[in-house]
Amino acid sequence: MIASLVIVVGIFSLIFEIKYFADFTLDIYFGRVIATIIGFCVLALTYTSIGRKYPVFLIHLLLLTIIGSFASIILLVPKSIFVNSQLLALIIFTAALFLSWDIRNQIILAIYYNVLFAISILLNDSSIYFLPNFYTTFVFVLFISIMSIIATTVNYKLRQRLVNQTTEAQEYLEYATEGIFKVDMDYHFKGANSSFVQLLKFPTKEEMYQTTTLKELFKSSSLFEDFEILIKNSGLVIDYETKFRNFEGNIVDVMINSKIRKNHKGEELFIEGSIYDITNRKEAEEKIKKYNRELEKLNNNKDKFFSIVAHDLMTPFTALLGYSEILTREYKELDRATIGKFASDINTVASKAHGLLENLLSWTRVQTDRVTFNPVEFNLYPIVEDIFHLSSENAKAKNITLVNNVKLTEMIYADVNMLSTVLRNLISNAIKFTGENGRISVATEVNNGTMEVSVIDNGMGMSSIDVNRLFDDNFQHSGTGTHNEKGTGLGLILCKEFVEKHGGTIKAESRLGEGTRIFFTIGTKGIIAQE
Repeated sequence: MIASLVIVVGIFSLIFEIKYFADFTLDIYFGRVIATIIGFCVLALTYTSIGRKYPVFLIHLLLLTIIGSFASIILLVPKSIFVNSQLLALIIFTAALFLSWDIRNQIILAIYYNVLFAISILLNDSSIYFLPNFYTTFVFVLFISIMSIIATTVNYKLRQRLVNQTTEAQEYLEYATEGIFKVDMDYHFKGANSSFVQLLKFPTKEEMYQTTTLKELFKSSSLFEDFEILIKNSGLVIDYETKFRNFEGNIVDVMINSKIRKNHKGEELFIEGSIYDITNRKEAEEKIKKYNRELEKLNNNKDKFFSIVAHDLMTPFTALLGYSEILTREYKELDRATIGKFASDINTVASKAHGLLENLLSWTRVQTDRVTFNPVEFNLYPIVEDIFHLSSENAKAKNITLVNNVKLTEMIYADVNMLSTVLRNLISNAIKFTGENGRISVATEVNNGTMEVSVIDNGMGMSSIDVNRLFDDNFQHSGTGTHNEKGTGLGLILCKEFVEKHGGTIKAESRLGEGTRIFFTIGTKGIIAQE
């Protein structure tokens, strides 16, 4: 704007002076044209990086150029001192209005004008300070006044608009709900609003600038590297979700929008952007996922429950009703041996139904979190003996040998009822899948405060596929025993859940035709099991 003003005033002065001081046309023309050309050059430079980098220098160059031009004309044509001094004053003080410079630059401008005016007075005849006639003076003063008023008015309105826009922008950025930041290409902070500082719990902006970088705010280096690859490759990141670590060391889920700013040459200057705290949203999403998983599990459990009730639990009761109906209707015609056989079958079916019902109730309590977990320290050997005693009739039917290899002195820390249920199901399964004259043993091994309990048989064995999904809730593993015994697969799932209640794991090793080893870990003396 100053360069444009210099050009307009230079041309106006050239026309005015050639008209009224024709004897000096060539010299006036030469001085004014040089000043005008310099004005055009500076105007062109304002659209380049040099103009944006050195604006103050260019303005001083303009003013010194026009002052030199006016000084040369005043010395050449003394009668032009009034005209040129007023024109120069217009340029200098309009420049001051437009630029709102600091006091130092204002003083320099005043020195420019006063030095020129003082030298002009000293070097010229004091009687020749006025224009040739009133009309010329009026036109000149009117032109000066109109330009000054226009320049001042435009300057005032532009400055007022700029002040308002700047204030609004600053207030918006400072009090925006999202955290806004600006960092250099090494990720050092160059600016941030209050929301950014508050979101990350820093005491002050200054402390954040001095103690951390954007890179260090990421929870881990790998998260930062992922972000850096995106911003470097595309120059723009939109709705990118990641994790920050705030000033207090807590993890914050954030969404980043950022962009690399470049100059007209394509050189990267800085990165600016914003972050949103999405911690509550992520927590809500995780809760929804958890609820969905629990709902899916409940639906699966419901289907499994009704399947067992409808089929596996009804089957033994059908047999019981059939046997009892025969006994009720024909007991007078039946001999004692047949009645004894029926009674034995009824007892066997009832025992199986009872075991299945007991497992079903235990499993239901586990699914609904109604199982009481009471770990105590006890000797495992007598527990295994009791289970062998209860299973002896089924084992004798196949002439299976039951061997308790648990040491009498070994102690275990567990819930007695849960552990008994686990062993009862594993031993019952081993009997079911072991043939005539087989062998089943229970053994233990203690290592680093953990007891590994194994139930080993030399029965039918399993394929690797069945072993891998034996304890998978999504597969209800149920096979037919060596005497066509039926099962539901519920017992193994119950074993897994009871073992995991103790903080342990359960696994299986097996080969077809060679037998199976199922083993699980439980804490020993001094080890507190975790629910």
